[in-house]
Amino acid sequence: MYKELKYYLIVFLLVCGVFTGCADYGTVAIQKSSEKKETTDTKKTRRIVVFVCGQVKNPGVYEFDSDERIVAAIKAAGGLTKKAAAESVNQAEEMKDGQQIYIPSVSDRKSAKSDQVTQGSQGTDSGKVNINSASKEELMTLTGIGAAKAEDILSYRQEKGSFQKIQDIMKIQGIKEGVYNKIKDKITV
Repeated sequence: MYKELKYYLIVFLLVCGVFTGCADYGTVAIQKSSEKKETTDTKKTRRIVVFVCGQVKNPGVYEFDSDERIVAAIKAAGGLTKKAAAESVNQAEEMKDGQQIYIPSVSDRKSAKSDQVTQGSQGTDSGKVNINSASKEELMTLTGIGAAKAEDILSYRQEKGSFQKIQDIMKIQGIKEGVYNKIKDKITV
């Protein structure tokens, strides 16, 4: 009888252990492994490749995490040369895969500005306003674009990056088809 009682006690303890401790242990192990998988997945960031050229010390193709900014590409390319027009590139903009980042020289920038002035004085329409690089004052030269809308365009570029096509300007609040139709022949990206 003592043997039978001992046998039932062992079976009872095993059954209790399976339904309490072991079951919880299995659940915890599964949760921990899925948590581990999530953290490894979030650590994986997409890589992008960009071409940095112009007035940088080491032009070339570089690889970055997808959330990095143009300033990182300039740094990777050895920094700017003494001839670089640093203010002509938004260094805070996020990079995109396959992007070419061109850093113009001060003389390139000056000649481009003088070309715009010359074309504007001759009345030709080839001196279009680049909505990705124009200053607030340049944007305000467009019909229907005042100080507030020009600021909105600059804010959009800072937050979301460059416009991909001229129609994207309609993403700016207050610029719809009417304004777009007035300026579409005077803008470029």
